[in-house]
Amino acid sequence: MESFISDLNRLLAAGQKVVVARIIYQKGSAPRSVGTRCIILENGVILGTIGGGALEYEVIEKAREVHKTGRSATLHFRLTGEEVAETDMLCGGIVDVYLEPVFPENQAAGDIFRSIRALATAENVKAALLTLIADGIAHDRPDRHALIIREASGVRVVGQIAGGDPIDLEKLLELELPQLKPFGAAGVSIFVEPVRAADVLYIFGAGHISTFLSPLAKRVGFGVVVIDDRADFANQKRFPDADEIRVMPLSQPFDRIVVTPTSYIAIITRGHIHDHAVLKEALKKKPAYIGMVGSRRKREVIYQALMKAGVSKETLQRVHSPIGLSIGAETPEEIAVSIVAELIQERNRLRKKENA
Repeated sequence: MESFISDLNRLLAAGQKVVVARIIYQKGSAPRSVGTRCIILENGVILGTIGGGALEYEVIEKAREVHKTGRSATLHFRLTGEEVAETDMLCGGIVDVYLEPVFPENQAAGDIFRSIRALATAENVKAALLTLIADGIAHDRPDRHALIIREASGVRVVGQIAGGDPIDLEKLLELELPQLKPFGAAGVSIFVEPVRAADVLYIFGAGHISTFLSPLAKRVGFGVVVIDDRADFANQKRFPDADEIRVMPLSQPFDRIVVTPTSYIAIITRGHIHDHAVLKEALKKKPAYIGMVGSRRKREVIYQALMKAGVSKETLQRVHSPIGLSIGAETPEEIAVSIVAELIQERNRLRKKENA
């Protein structure tokens, strides 16, 4: 949700009207899963994708209408058999896409989305976004979203959804995957989207590989923070896509970084000494992923030094080194692709484990 929320908040702050398209129901084979969303601007430009092809084309066309009317709408795609053979819309599945106008003048909606953005870097987040689903909801209706957040004192609710059946907030907070729930009257539902801490990639080292890694990781949904001790390398000109750039000593890599179970660490510094220093501290944390660039010989030299310092062999097995999937990558661009592929693989593995 991190990239989607960042884009949405940025556009609303700039005064732009948008339509959010979400897959709220899917059965059988389809290009994307329930909860996949994209943002459609007034000029038809789309941020994100819900599957491409004819399905996405029809969604964009419908979004033009939603922009004009300022009222929500649902598109139902039911294609099987010969219909599928004649179009690239689906692969024999059933999909419902909900189009919701989100305009800057709806202060209540803006507050909800800003609150979600604030949760992106929080630790141990347990929250869910609730969206009222029905055709014809006006863009300025203030009671169509609610954000529920579990805190030490209980469940806090930002916003409200009017009418419908009583909601068991605790039960909704336990959902691991987006889900459509009935909500009173026929044709009215709520869509529940779990909110989790952002998947953030911390890139230690601002060299050549990192300049390719940063935009690639950003494109596939990771937040990106670049860390180096050289301001000539770690700067916005070299890393325009990074969410944050920190110039700080690599000997104290985590002084100003909070590592969570959704943090990913890529160690790509300019030499053994810095790699060793960062890895030593990273192993004291519990991130989702630790990867270190370099040859197997370099890895063994660093591992031997760490084991002499008391780090166990089992602990070192957490490290992906050489970093990246083994695809024969040689150039900085290819190495960046291999790293992002491994990040995606690990992220998907962890999410399946969470949802098992």
